[in-house]
This record gives sequence, C-alpha cells and structure tokens, in this order.
Amino acid sequence: MSKDTGFSGGSSVFALGTDSDMKLFFDCISYYLLPKYPKEDWSILTDRLYRRYLKLEELDTAESLMKLVEEEFKQLDREAIDWGPILSGKAKSDLDRTKSTLYDIFERYFYAFHYCVESAKINYEGFKSEPDYEYEPVMVCMAKVPYVVDYGYIPLSVFDNLGADEKPIWWTGKIPK
Repeated sequence: MSKDTGFSGGSSVFALGTDSDMKLFFDCISYYLLPKYPKEDWSILTDRLYRRYLKLEELDTAESLMKLVEEEFKQLDREAIDWGPILSGKAKSDLDRTKSTLYDIFERYFYAFHYCVESAKINYEGFKSEPDYEYEPVMVCMAKVPYVVDYGYIPLSVFDNLGADEKPIWWTGKIPK
C-alpha cells in the first residue's frame, strides 16, 4: 500500500501523508458534517472525491462543501479524533497531534484541495480547445513517484465502475492494468 497519498488535479499533485490519514480526513467529514447538514450532497466529497474523481461540473459544489468542512473543523478540537489506532501503531500517521483544531491538523489538505481545483479549472480553460486535451480531474491519488505517473494513466471509466463495496484505488495501492 502506498503511504504517500494526496490530491491531484490539473497539473498539480500534493503528497499529504499516509493512506490512513486520508481515510481519517474523510471519516471526520462523514462523522461530523453529514448528520449536521443532511440536506447537502456529501457524496460529492465522500464518494466522488474519496473514491473516484471530481467531474468539471462538480468542482464548484465540491469547493463550497469543502469550505463548510473547513469552518466546522475550526470548531472541533483535536480530541474529536480517536487517536487510539495511531498511538497503538495500528494506523501509521503523519498528522501533528499537537495542533489544536481539526482544521489546523488538516490545513494542508484544504490548501492542496483548493490548489488542485484551481489548477484543474485553469488547465481546462487554457487547453480545452486543443484537440487532444482531456480534463485532468481532481482526485485522491497515490502521490509518490512512480505511482502518481501510473495513476494518471488509469482510465476514468475504471473509477466510474468501482462497485459500492470496493475500496478506492489509492487505498488498495494497486494500479489496475
């Protein structure tokens, strides 16, 4: 399994930490925001971004939802995370447990996400008229060379066809052939 997981989009890639940290980030979103804001379409983040990729037309909605996550994470202190699996060694982590809020702990994730969204939009606007250009989606990826290179060659249809019970490709650490 790749231990350098991050976000990519457009021509940008950010390695953010372990796959366990990325899973924890999305688990916190699911645990703290879904019940509080049931009318929002969280599947844009918890399925589309977490397991697949964001389509161009989903970027604005995803950005709005992520900004809501940022605001909520600023209200949650570090004790909102169960550090047990990390402290016991069951989950490997690069997170800084000394930071005071969930926002502070995951600040790099927010920066990287917004940067990748902007990169995807800029590239799309700059290259959409080129005959061979394909939209470079925002997604969670294996961000370490050579995996990130291979990850870019996975057809989007492979992500689209993930079954409801299948783990994300970045979590399995296996690049489909």
